[in-house]
Amino acid sequence: MRKHLILILSLYSCSSYAQNYVDILRAEYTATPENTFDSSNQTTDLQKVNLNLTVPLELKNGNAILAGVVYDRVSTAWDPNENKMPVSSYILKVGMNVKHSEKWSASYLLLPKVASNFKEELRKEDFQVGGLILAKMKKNENFSYKFGAYMNGDRFGPFLVPLFGFYYQKDKLEMDVIVPSYAKINYSITPKITAGLNWRATVKSYSIKRPAIHNKTALSYMHHLSNEIAAHVCFEPIKGVIVRGMAGVSLGRSFREYQTADKIDFGLSLFRFGDDRVPLNTDFEDGAFGRVEVAYRYYLSK
Repeated sequence: MRKHLILILSLYSCSSYAQNYVDILRAEYTATPENTFDSSNQTTDLQKVNLNLTVPLELKNGNAILAGVVYDRVSTAWDPNENKMPVSSYILKVGMNVKHSEKWSASYLLLPKVASNFKEELRKEDFQVGGLILAKMKKNENFSYKFGAYMNGDRFGPFLVPLFGFYYQKDKLEMDVIVPSYAKINYSITPKITAGLNWRATVKSYSIKRPAIHNKTALSYMHHLSNEIAAHVCFEPIKGVIVRGMAGVSLGRSFREYQTADKIDFGLSLFRFGDDRVPLNTDFEDGAFGRVEVAYRYYLSK
């Protein structure tokens, strides 16, 4: 689920400006070369699509109502003996950003989600409910701390992620970090071109329905994990239009399917307690990926 958290909260830092903007609409497409399964010589490729719409409504007291949606789609084969099975999710973002003082502010979000392969009518297993609190303390004009927590009722069990990080911008250097979810470092080559490094962690789950067996639908879920390390180049051809290209490698990548009742006791960030699950499929190898991102950015007045 951490990737969804990134798409919800992160502001892509692809310009030499300080973080005084909101990416209203953001789209990304990711593709990989052929990936070899661990148990055979068979291969599969991988495509991901993400769309993120954010609509902030600023109030007179300095607070802001936050609303939006996130669409996510992953298409790959999970097993050498199967064809590709696309899975998708839809997240609704509803909440507020509250300015508590000149130095303190916080975002409070409710994040209901539907995540499934959508092969049958929706069931209760397709729905997940999450929530997030992220506070920011402004240390000075160039540096601010971030901390908070994210909680979600994932298909594999309850999942809690404590969040710690910072934002730094001075001259041509910009750094945006929230551990354990993501980190981005940018350097401005020109006012319209930046280059940098990225790290992104992914943890998410989808409900799976297969054709009926003995008049009953076979239920399971997919648990996806990966860590992506990449370099990027970002271009702003006209103010507010952001185009970003990225190339990197995904490490610890897995798309594991489990029986619907096979769950962990509790997930805390990188740790999973009571995890004696038995996967129904085999993994494919880590490998390279490429990504293209396009965003429409609204710059805030200082």
